[in-house]
Amino acid sequence: MRRGRQQNEQYNTFPDLSRATRSPPYHKSRYIEIVASHKGSLHAITSSRNLLITGGHSLKLWDPPSPHSRETVNLEGNNNQANDNEKVRAVIFAPGQTPADEGRYLWVAHQETSITIIDTRESRSKVLPTLHEIHTSPISFLLRYRNSEIWSIDDSGLLAVWDLADPRFPTYETYQISHNSTVATIYDSKLWLFGNRNITAYSITEGKSRIDTKCLQSVRLQNELGYITQMISLPYHPHRIFASHDNGKISVWDSQTLEKLQVITVSLYGICTMVSVGDFYIWAGYNTGMIYVYDTRFEKWVVLKMWKAHAGAVNHLTIDESSLILDKPGSTLTESDEKLLVISSDSNGVLHIWDGFLRDYWKDFQLSERSKEFSEYENIRTKICSWNIGANKPDRFSEEDESRIKEWLYDKEYPAIIAVGIQEIVDLESKKQTARSLFFKKKNDSTETEEVLTHRYKLWHDYLVRIMAELYGVDAYFVVKTDQLVGLFSCIFVRSTDREFISNVEATSVKTGLKVMNKSVHGNKGGVVIRLMYKDSSLCFLNCHLAAGQFHTKQRNADVECILQNAEFSPCNKFLSRFVHGGDGTYIFDHEYCVLSGDLNYRIQMERSEVMNLLKSTLSKEKIWIQLLSEDQLKKQYYVNPFSKLLSFEEADIRFDPTYKYDLHCNRYDQSEKKRVPAWCDRILFKGNDIQSLYYNRYEVMASDHRPISAGLIFQIKKVDMSKYNAIELKVDEEWKVYRRKYIQDRKAKYIDECYNCSLAKAYDCLKKANWDIDDAVNKLKSGI
Repeated sequence: MRRGRQQNEQYNTFPDLSRATRSPPYHKSRYIEIVASHKGSLHAITSSRNLLITGGHSLKLWDPPSPHSRETVNLEGNNNQANDNEKVRAVIFAPGQTPADEGRYLWVAHQETSITIIDTRESRSKVLPTLHEIHTSPISFLLRYRNSEIWSIDDSGLLAVWDLADPRFPTYETYQISHNSTVATIYDSKLWLFGNRNITAYSITEGKSRIDTKCLQSVRLQNELGYITQMISLPYHPHRIFASHDNGKISVWDSQTLEKLQVITVSLYGICTMVSVGDFYIWAGYNTGMIYVYDTRFEKWVVLKMWKAHAGAVNHLTIDESSLILDKPGSTLTESDEKLLVISSDSNGVLHIWDGFLRDYWKDFQLSERSKEFSEYENIRTKICSWNIGANKPDRFSEEDESRIKEWLYDKEYPAIIAVGIQEIVDLESKKQTARSLFFKKKNDSTETEEVLTHRYKLWHDYLVRIMAELYGVDAYFVVKTDQLVGLFSCIFVRSTDREFISNVEATSVKTGLKVMNKSVHGNKGGVVIRLMYKDSSLCFLNCHLAAGQFHTKQRNADVECILQNAEFSPCNKFLSRFVHGGDGTYIFDHEYCVLSGDLNYRIQMERSEVMNLLKSTLSKEKIWIQLLSEDQLKKQYYVNPFSKLLSFEEADIRFDPTYKYDLHCNRYDQSEKKRVPAWCDRILFKGNDIQSLYYNRYEVMASDHRPISAGLIFQIKKVDMSKYNAIELKVDEEWKVYRRKYIQDRKAKYIDECYNCSLAKAYDCLKKANWDIDDAVNKLKSGI
């Protein structure tokens, strides 16, 4: 059993999201958008030497970053059987006989079965004679093979292999292969196709019979994988084919045996397209408009970036590294001219251009990894307090209640920060009041409600300030920030002696309560988020109230995802490594330390009688808690919901009884008609490096149906030495130049290896002799020098 479980875990894995940042990798830090404005859909894109091609009803040429097309080429031909809005099916730049010819001859496949060749180097693109009467069905794919051939495949399965000895007048051979393919690529001396739920690989042989149509391998795709949307290879993983699927999976196949080696469930959403960048990065475009970047070197893939790239589904991704490979070294080109571009397009015909180098991410990561070289660290103690007060007002508390509240707020070590989060500051169960406020609200009703809430917040603010003064002394702490959302109130206290260390304090909130047309319109649930800088470290405190109900786990998951995804702050100066993963403090996960607390409402997934019997049993408390926590809905998310952002948080060991639901003013669990199942609804979670947990307790205030909880945490706060930081930053800049130069040299060698059919060692040797001038290196290779 153990061996089988290990094999299954290796077979179906999930990516590591802990290092991901949501900041888009803009090229030259610029937002570049091109609206193709084709009549109908955008069917194809390609790019070479800063010339971008888009194909739809017509063919357009662009010079990015200009948003205006350089030229529109009207494609004439027999279009009797074609949809007039879908003339172009595929585009590709033909391989050049020399590096100087790369990006010159553009091949365009038409809906009505012909192929047009265009010379793009003319002042106005010159249309060369159209290739007719080869294909009888619409052409689906145009593929490059080394530096000498273009392969065209149509829907009927006719493959034409075009010899480009003379790129203007190519000759061809035809083969009959699988029909109705939806994906095609060439790798490892095989032509790979996917269609009709079959992966088929045809062997490519040298000599006259290039495609051996009898020598093929085929495998039927299992239903669990969904349809394949793209197949790619990565140099880092030899003899491997990576296939993306429309159900959020990426499968890995042995290119020699066609054995399925691994399945990575990367998302709950469909992957529309993907592209390999460099030796080991995969960029994946989703039907949600998101793009994710994966580092595939690790057993558990690492997500480096994920950002909302498009409003519609990302239908195309293409890479253009031609300027890196083909431009001469030592010319007047600057680093910014040596571009590694990734171009994406969506279902609306909108294109964006991204930095394929991920330059900013690379530098930020290097600085973060070396932060101990330019920072001094100290530990600070923090106390996190959370309580669902059940709409209580401070004047209702008995002396016993207030004594217990003081226990809840007190820490004899006088923490640097005390964060207090209160839920249900007003009655959220009044359905009549909620409905009236939503659908029959008058102006004076709204004003009255706001006045009531403002008064209630002030009552609690003043009460907390008084209790803190009684516990720690007058002026020992000051309120650095408060914020509220209907039902939620957050108040952050900072030790007065630490006032000078605090900066960039800001608050925001996210509603997740009642929804109309899928939008939250009433904040009866949600989150209040406060962030601050302590010296040169960033801290973020979340006070949340999630959806109630024994069986509403999915809604709770959706609520917390909404809060973590949508809470935004004003961006800060991201230098000095104040934030993580290249962030600038805009998002929650940009901050070094995050604490998420509140009435999260996750329940114990057992019958009430089972829970009560366990709590009353003679078993030790530890054994009781272990059994109950095994059915805790929040704990279970770590196994059943691998993409939950909650998984990046930790929680200290729970060593106290469930905090919900009690009858008021006693220690008896709910005896009302509903008889709710006891649960650990109230939780404190934390995220960050080297956080120490000091304690995690509940307190016996009986004024509410929840018990308050608190946690003691130690954060490692840094202070940056600017002179050391500047010195390290200069070193990182130099290391970046070395990294970039090595990348360019490797890509040049691989270009020569792939296009001119020589070994990598021979390619490197020729390039070194030519001082990395690729034209000179190719000439030396051809002349045998």
